Amino acid sequence: MSIVFLHGTGSAGPKAWPLQAAALGDEAHFVRRVHDGDHPDHVQPVVIDALAPRGHLVAHSYGCVSAVLAATERPDVVASLVLCEPPFVGLTAGWPETDAHVAALAPLFERRSDPTFTDLELSAGFATAVGMPVPDFTPDQLARSAARLRAFTPAWLIAIDPTIVGRVPTLVVTSGTRDIYDEVAHLLERHGATRLVLPGHGHRVQDHPDATAAFRRFWGSTTSAEAQ
Repeated sequence: MSIVFLHGTGSAGPKAWPLQAAALGDEAHFVRRVHDGDHPDHVQPVVIDALAPRGHLVAHSYGCVSAVLAATERPDVVASLVLCEPPFVGLTAGWPETDAHVAALAPLFERRSDPTFTDLELSAGFATAVGMPVPDFTPDQLARSAARLRAFTPAWLIAIDPTIVGRVPTLVVTSGTRDIYDEVAHLLERHGATRLVLPGHGHRVQDHPDATAAFRRFWGSTTSAEAQ
């Protein structure tokens, strides 16, 4: 069964999943989302093709949006979902961390077309708001990052059906920090997802040394359940 990985807004391919790439080798398929700024309401055919006829789908951060939309569109090809810190803040409006997060990000996106709003201000503001270190970009990297963000569709504007996690076996992995991802994980657990906390690696929970083994255990449990 194929194992497909979807990156977030940062690194792509095996660089986004270094421990999993090393541990899984040829078992893993790393899908690059076409453009970080694309609205992900159109399921990318490459994701479905990589999963077919049926496979496990693993995603991080904003990649979780595309993963859940893919599962909603084609649950027949998604054997399971592993969602690492999913940012489904459209589902948790009114929760304290979510409201603070949206309040911090919304002004950035409101100004993204403003020519006086510099690439550094946008990229640094976004990193701070999502709980990641401000990247030490080269000028070219900064320009590319800002271009993606200026075309980016904020997660709170994308409709997510939370019931999909009750229909497709889903593991939600968070760092355990009291933040937006924790709020989203609580909500998804109410809809049938399994929760796992891997502390100590911030937003990149896939870098926890136990992450790959936990993923494998989850995939094994879903495979056993299907066989019964």
